[in-house]
Amino acid sequence: MEKIKVKKLYCGFVSVRDYIIKKCLKEQKGIILKFEDKIMTIPYNKLKVFQLHKRKFKSKFNNKEYELVDFKFIPDNIKTKQIKLF
Repeated sequence: MEKIKVKKLYCGFVSVRDYIIKKCLKEQKGIILKFEDKIMTIPYNKLKVFQLHKRKFKSKFNNKEYELVDFKFIPDNIKTKQIKLF
């Protein structure tokens, strides 16, 4: 699993750069997102369904272009609690 530390959420969503998603898909592994003290795990089979922004961004460091992939941030412990309710 690829581990990524997230600095901010926007309207409950977290953005991940597309080249990280493509790398994980190629290596057939999921992603672990960490925001503050909360962790969200996205398995490999859920990475296949994602939406890219139409806009391309440029990195400040290496001038590389990338797009962002948004995921609704639902921490793992909340998912477990929701499953128990049903």
